[in-house]
Amino acid sequence: MNYRKHTRTLGIALSVVGLTMAIHFGMKAETNPDPRVWFAAKNYSQFLPIAVSVMLIIAGAFLGLEHKKANFNLAVFGHTASEEALFSWVGFSSSSLDAWVLIFFFAISLLCLWIAYSNVLKQERLSRKEALFGICFGAIIVFIPQLL
Repeated sequence: MNYRKHTRTLGIALSVVGLTMAIHFGMKAETNPDPRVWFAAKNYSQFLPIAVSVMLIIAGAFLGLEHKKANFNLAVFGHTASEEALFSWVGFSSSSLDAWVLIFFFAISLLCLWIAYSNVLKQERLSRKEALFGICFGAIIVFIPQLL
């Protein structure tokens, strides 16, 4: 029973952190009703942290509910957040995030990846396809601003 309590507590904590970060980034985001700027790199870049925060909310909810796809959602968030930080630090992409946010997301992403791949929940293990999807999805999300 103690194990389930810790899992739920961690899931709630991740969701609360994700919600806090989403609100923080959402308050900073500037919206423009002109559709011509919607797909500009600068416009997209300001919504990327919100999207990553929402992924954390979802991953935390799945973890807290001990859903069978919790590992998958944790891996998708983990890959996206860690790739955002790593690609920015290496110079493959430019991030609009402050250094403290990159470090914060990177630390949480490592925790989520560890939970997902070590199957701490003893749920459905990640398949190779799911792992590859998480890696590719994260890379695409991170590189979209460079392609616009």
